[in-house]
Parts: sequence; structure tokens; C-alpha cells
Amino acid sequence: MKINGYARLAPIAALVAAALALAGCGGSSGGKSADGRDRVRLAIATPSWNSGFATLAVSEARDYFAQENLDVDVQLFPSGTQAAQQVVAGQIDVGLVTPEPVGIGQARNTDLTYFAQYWTRWIYTLKIPQNSPIASVADLKGKRVGVTAVASSGGTFVRTAMKMQGLDPESVKLVPIGAGAEQLNAIKSGKVDALALWDTQYQIVENAGVKLKPLPVPGTENLFGGGFAVKKENLKKKEDVLVRLGRAFAKGVVFAQADPEAAVGDLWKLHPETKGATSVPEEQRLANEVKVLKVRLDGMNVAEGEKGPWGRMDPAAVTGTVKFMTTAGLIDKEFPATDIYTNDLIPKINAFSYDEIRAAAKKAA
Repeated sequence: MKINGYARLAPIAALVAAALALAGCGGSSGGKSADGRDRVRLAIATPSWNSGFATLAVSEARDYFAQENLDVDVQLFPSGTQAAQQVVAGQIDVGLVTPEPVGIGQARNTDLTYFAQYWTRWIYTLKIPQNSPIASVADLKGKRVGVTAVASSGGTFVRTAMKMQGLDPESVKLVPIGAGAEQLNAIKSGKVDALALWDTQYQIVENAGVKLKPLPVPGTENLFGGGFAVKKENLKKKEDVLVRLGRAFAKGVVFAQADPEAAVGDLWKLHPETKGATSVPEEQRLANEVKVLKVRLDGMNVAEGEKGPWGRMDPAAVTGTVKFMTTAGLIDKEFPATDIYTNDLIPKINAFSYDEIRAAAKKAA
């Protein structure tokens, strides 16, 4: 299948189609836990736990979920599209996803909508080695761009960046470099000329000693990055549960911002595998993971006052993202941004004392 010349976008469209088929099969989620708490199944798009999601660990470890009478079952999926598919099928209550699957789903009547923001900006960007002669997107013509997978959102992003500059999106070569050691070897060996990754992944790369610099993509500076998505019918049916989930998560974000070291510690306790190689001193590992967490926290709008409450989506940013997805060929035509988001639950989600959470974080420190 080919959408506006983007043959590699077929896997996304296929997964959305599969979601529609699954939705017809029914399925159930939620319900009550053995101790009477409301069970919520939350999907996040990551192959493994990392410090970018330490705020979730805080909400669990500090009993913010329990205080809201919630039993949250976090399930990991390799991509946001697969996470969204599970929400559409009714196997998952809430998906933490980027805009692509929600936008595509709107065009295909999957009726997903965001009720709270997680990423305040588009997380995919382009970067190049610090000593690279590449100076603009136009210079990527004929170059090799490293992506986690050819069909990844990073791949879509670099091709769209080329198209937006009036260039042939097929003139760049996408090189799948995976993650971890494979990724680092590809970068250090010069196997790729540029990278199309996401916020925390770049920090992980830089923690390994690779120096990078951004390659600006004009027109993408203020795009919406995504957040917590549900089926539209559940905005009213499960409003109380969604508000409590958002509030518990927001508390974890506020705590993590006040004491990122403790937040990483909570992640290590719940998911010891994230602690990393013991050959590296624990103090250095902690410092590296805090850097990753701070990248994710940056711009999450956790501050009270002029920046607004946590989770509120900027209408202009969502509208800009719908336009961007149209340019990318992800959707055939634009639709009203309000079709995929609502800020109606944000006041109730933020009905807690930020100061009390920050005080608790200082006490933990």
C-alpha cells in the first residue's frame, strides 16, 4: 500500500486497519482489582523501561495510584501504533502515544482522542555529529540517516522534512541502527551521516560520549507531541477514572521534577533491570539517568502559573500537527484539531496541591 508516495507508511496504516478488525471482536479491560480498586490498563510505546518513564514509577512507588483508588497495569508495546491498536480493540483502556496513530485513526473512524498531554512538543528531531559539515536539511540529499527501523516515525519524519523543503524524500537512505550497542557502533563508526531519533534516545546516545548537534527542520518547532488517548465514548463513560489516572500521573511528574534522583531511584526499585551495567559506578549511572529524565520533564508544563496546569494541550500546536501529518502523507486531508483532543478534564486532573507534592519530594531527598 502506498500513501501519497510514502510506501514505508504502509505498516502504520495496516496496523490501524487491524485495530478496526479487532474492535469488531469486542474485548474487555478495566474492572475491579481484588482489593476493590479500579483497574486501568495503560499502554506505553517503548520496548523496555527507561528513565524517560520514571514518572510512572513514582506514581506507583509513592502510592499516588493507590490514593486515587486505582490499580494500574502498565503494558509495553514496541510502537505507538500498536499501543493505539489495543485501545481501539478494547484490550487497553488508555494509550500513551504520539500523534500519528491517533491522526490516522481519525481518518479511518477509530475515534481515539487525547484527554491529557504528555509530550508538549514533537519528540522526533534530526541531529548530526558535532563535527559534521551538514548545515541544512537540503544537505541530507544522498546521505545516510540512522533510524531505529525503516518504518519508524523517525523515518517518516526525515522524509517529511525533505518534502517540506521541496526535495525528493527518496533521496535519503534510511539505515536501521536499532538501539543500544548496535546503535552506538553505527554512529561512532560513521555508518550514518545523521540521525532521526527522539528526545530521550538522543540523551542516551550522548551519555555514551557521542557529541551531537541539532539540524533544524523549519515549520516543526511548535508541534504537539502526543499524550494519553482513549476511545471517545469513554470520555464520559469513564471520566472519573480518567481524571484520577491523570491526577496520579501528574503528581508523579511534579515529584520527579522536584527530586529527579529519587524518581530514578523509584524506577530502579520497581524495574531493577534499568539500573544498567555494574561496571559503571552507581553515582555515574544515576547522573546519566537523571539527564535522560530531565530531557523528558523539560517542557511538560508541570509549573503552576503562566505556563498552565499539567496536561493542557495547546490548540495551535495540535492544529499544526494535523497540518504536518497531512504534509507527511499520513492523512489524506485535514480535520478539525478538536476531533482528536479535549482539555475538558484538565481542571479536575490538576485539583491537587503542587506544593504538598514538592514538599514530599524535598523530604524524600
